[in-house]
Amino acid sequence: MRWIVDEFEPSCRVDDSGGSYAMAPGGAAVHLYGISDMACSLYAIGALHPSEEERGQWAMHFQALQDPESGYLLATNPRSHGFLHNTAFALGAMNLLGLRPLHPLRFAAEYDTREKVQAWLDGFDWQSGVYGGSHDGAGLASALALVPGTVPPEWFQWYFDHLDTYIDPNNGMLGRDKPAEGDTDQIGGTFHYAFIYEHFHRRMPCAEARVDAILGLQLDNGEWDTGNPWWMTIDALYMITRGVRHAQYRADDVREAVRRTMATCLERVMDSACRQEYFGKGGGVHNLTAATNLFAEAQEFLGSHEIVTDDPMRLILDKRPFI
Repeated sequence: MRWIVDEFEPSCRVDDSGGSYAMAPGGAAVHLYGISDMACSLYAIGALHPSEEERGQWAMHFQALQDPESGYLLATNPRSHGFLHNTAFALGAMNLLGLRPLHPLRFAAEYDTREKVQAWLDGFDWQSGVYGGSHDGAGLASALALVPGTVPPEWFQWYFDHLDTYIDPNNGMLGRDKPAEGDTDQIGGTFHYAFIYEHFHRRMPCAEARVDAILGLQLDNGEWDTGNPWWMTIDALYMITRGVRHAQYRADDVREAVRRTMATCLERVMDSACRQEYFGKGGGVHNLTAATNLFAEAQEFLGSHEIVTDDPMRLILDKRPFI
């Protein structure tokens, strides 16, 4: 992973201040996903060690992104994802640096009762938009978890109890009127909620069915979606490795599935042309977050003797929610 520190990180800097990162190498403007993603990737490879002066500069960049009236942290020029995804992603990156938002999350008042949060979750498209909805569904809970005291502790009980009603026992994933064997919309969507369950040490129901479904959907090259090679891959891999951890189920099959995945991913990151294709263009820093944390989870699961890196890797989700 030395190429990240030696080549990639310097190429994404807008200036010499701490946290001044664009969305892709060569970018001219500091962006929420440049700042946040670089924090996530550097943390994952064990290279996030700012001085106190640099940490203050990171804080200044984040503070400039927060709307003081609502509390949202917002990606602009260009806009990317939604308000809740922006906010949770930035707050998660700030957490890695020991930073807190300058203003309260006043937007939480829109969701602060059992009735409000249940009605909000019911408004998502659980048939064909599980993945898209999860950016908001998990983004809200992650943001509230990252700023303790914003909502009462029982809020999370209301949230999880209602999410449980959307678990399909056939495939262990969230959704309604889905194929019995599951689909990639469910993989991408369920993952975002899965790490919230993990953060609160609450078991997501039907782990064995979830492992079966995700293994059944894996492609021969180790991916789950050729059009979404990094994000869908970490989504699926995280849920099967955590499934083994919780259910002690099909451990050998999961190991082989992870090995197939990592053989493909390792080939890509070792090839400079592939790195340019995946990380050198618009949104490349965001893809790097998926890639580095995918390797971190695989190393934790398979061991450092199989996933060999200069320094031990760390999954950001083991410290705090949202990715």
